[in-house]
Amino acid sequence: MAARYTKLQGEYLDFIDRYTRRHGRPPSEADLMAYFNVMSSTVHQMVVRLEKCGLVERTPGEARSIRILAPREELPLANAESHTTPIRAPLNTHYPDLAGWVMGTGWVVLGKTLRGDSMGTAMNESGVVWEGKEGYKNFEELLQDLEKGIRKWKDENL
Repeated sequence: MAARYTKLQGEYLDFIDRYTRRHGRPPSEADLMAYFNVMSSTVHQMVVRLEKCGLVERTPGEARSIRILAPREELPLANAESHTTPIRAPLNTHYPDLAGWVMGTGWVVLGKTLRGDSMGTAMNESGVVWEGKEGYKNFEELLQDLEKGIRKWKDENL
């Protein structure tokens, strides 16, 4: 039987199914954001799209109410022995200090701002605690530098 969803939609369905079976409740949009490492608007658009396709349903205003409507045998990994879909690691797996920072009381700005030439800034209610360089080879290098900067600030101030 041909799949009635895209590869990415299948990845979302697979995650929702595995999460629900493992935790005994459906994932929240925040769980989906963390797993797929995307913004809330991206997750919301995908859930709405899955709903319009008749693949899931939700109860408006009720948290963790997403339920898969597609038969389990139609899910991408229902009969697979091993998980072959690439797993996107949550941000906190590779950057625990950065993730803790933004999930706590701090925030970051990535990219140049009107304020200066830095490609990244970490702040809290007291102000700027870390500023990156003018340029990086790639985004990964920026995130690594940001992780180190936040860790250094925490070590010196907490």
